[in-house]
Amino acid sequence: MEAPVVRDSGRALSPVREVALLIALAFLAIGIGGFIPGVTTHYRDLGWAGHGSGAKLLGVFEVSVLHNIVHLLFGVAGFALARTRSGARTYLVGGGLIYFVLVLYGVLTGQHSGANFVPFNRADDFLHLGLGLSMLALGLLPERGAARPGETVAGFLATAAVFVSAIGVAYRPLRLIPLAILLALVAAGIGGRHARLAGFAAFLGAGCLVLGLALAVVTSNPLW
Repeated sequence: MEAPVVRDSGRALSPVREVALLIALAFLAIGIGGFIPGVTTHYRDLGWAGHGSGAKLLGVFEVSVLHNIVHLLFGVAGFALARTRSGARTYLVGGGLIYFVLVLYGVLTGQHSGANFVPFNRADDFLHLGLGLSMLALGLLPERGAARPGETVAGFLATAAVFVSAIGVAYRPLRLIPLAILLALVAAGIGGRHARLAGFAAFLGAGCLVLGLALAVVTSNPLW
């Protein structure tokens, strides 16, 4: 008797889907945080768009209503595309490339220029660079097969480490990045299919720590 053929629909909760879902959740959290007083400082100065918006997420990253909506849309897009492996890879690689474009836009546009309509400040530019590199690398990392439940936890820890390291470049590096490196090392200890991702997250954290400390010293922002 001929054995039935099992077709892969691409909808299994694969590593790349797990990563895309976590990043999408992080974008939703950031977008919502931009509308919460306290999480966003100078909330009364939150404008619709433009460099005149004085609100800052975590007191560092310049935001506006439009900027928050962009984060929310990135989150919704991530949940929609992460339904399949190919969609998740498209989200990570495409999102990484989009953030590279945003970095160029932020660098080439003066902070107080009328063209800075989102708006972005220098902390946003560094964060976007970290996100672009991270999403692109996560989208291009090779996958392995089905895994134990513990390996799923490792994937979430490693992805969280990447995200926290990227934020730590521009915001309190000594407070955030050591935590990110610890998360990456825990993920590496679990091992399995996310071992490469955990290793990447640990090396990224070390690089972000050096860069974050240097930027904090140059810009007189708090290290801790």
